[in-house]
Amino acid sequence: MNSLTSAVEWSRRFLAEVLEQGDLAVDATAGNGHDALFLARQVLPGGALLAVDIQEAAIVATNRRLAEAGLGEMVRIEDPFSSETLSVNGLSTLALERPIRLVQGDHGQLGLWLQRTNQKPKAAVFNLGYLPGGDHHLVTRADSTLNALNALAAALAEGGRLVVVVYVGHAGAEAEVAAVNDWWRQLPPQRWDTVSVRFPNRTGHPPYVLVAEKKGVQRRVPST
Repeated sequence: MNSLTSAVEWSRRFLAEVLEQGDLAVDATAGNGHDALFLARQVLPGGALLAVDIQEAAIVATNRRLAEAGLGEMVRIEDPFSSETLSVNGLSTLALERPIRLVQGDHGQLGLWLQRTNQKPKAAVFNLGYLPGGDHHLVTRADSTLNALNALAAALAEGGRLVVVVYVGHAGAEAEVAAVNDWWRQLPPQRWDTVSVRFPNRTGHPPYVLVAEKKGVQRRVPST
């Protein structure tokens, strides 16, 4: 599949356009670690990555992929119930040495973990559905995904982006797809720009990409 018809490649283009070294990035569905590695390469050195997945197998796979890429010494498996700050700014030497944090937990709890950061995320990515190569009955759910999107929308830096790759072909996808599409439609245009990338002439159930970019607050200039 070429890059023009790859939803994942489109998602990464949108992420790369706003991420730079020193930023905080969030992978809300770590999966097999491909996006986590991509994000880490965008924000390091100087930045931080928070990668979350509810499945232990996904955290193990992501940790392995990062280690194989030479980033193993930068990774810390995070206790989701810890009270320690997650981001790198102003932390100890240990934290600075391990700016990639992997958390096994429901991404619906992202709001709790984001409260422990001292840096606004610049971008976040979701790949909805099931873990590739894993149990197809273990899928992301509408309620959890909406909680994560709401938390990230509130925490995101101005100019930052939320990027979701929406998979539609698996059992149980309909409710989540409808909920996410509705959430995107309700974003106020005064605060958000949105984009959808779809592939209308592809057969079957091709995934598509949703992007939302947070606008800066427009402040009124006093008249003189």
